[in-house]
Amino acid sequence: MGGHVIAGHCTAMHSYNGPAANKVLTAINRAQVQVVTNPLDSIVLQGRFDNYPKRRGLARVPELLQAGNKVGLGHDSVVDPWYPLGMGNLLDAAYMLVHACHLSGQEEMRRVFQMMVSDNHVPFGGAPKIAEGETAEFLVHSLNDPIDIIRLRRVPAYVVREGMVIAENQPAKTSVFDEAIDIGNFNK
Repeated sequence: MGGHVIAGHCTAMHSYNGPAANKVLTAINRAQVQVVTNPLDSIVLQGRFDNYPKRRGLARVPELLQAGNKVGLGHDSVVDPWYPLGMGNLLDAAYMLVHACHLSGQEEMRRVFQMMVSDNHVPFGGAPKIAEGETAEFLVHSLNDPIDIIRLRRVPAYVVREGMVIAENQPAKTSVFDEAIDIGNFNK
């Protein structure tokens, strides 16, 4: 299929036994199908009515990556009945994926970041080019380390669309005081 086909969610893959999962992983690899996992949505919806142990309903991301498959990261519910906490922020999805798929090693977390900034673009011809004459559309983060970007999930410092900065975000400010400040009595 040449890398232009996406299989979304793939929640049943979580429940396959070993031989069935290996057969599917091989077929996905041979056909060059990209699997896009949606960890926030899937973790809430799958296994909801199971007894224990409850299924997580996530694609087998570590195994897909180990087999050389391209894996994308999605989040397709924004404040809807299926996932009412959705904000459309892929960093939240990456954070959940790291936890739910046990991808917490340094290289694994960097690989999850790569899924967001590169692999997600594969079916559409590749990541946008940042070069003179190209349409510039990207996010600028205030952090350099991909792991910190996932860990802290800050909003981007700048959002650039069609070569223009369309949004600027200031980091939250926290103040620590030497002495307690009286802001009223909350014990009433």
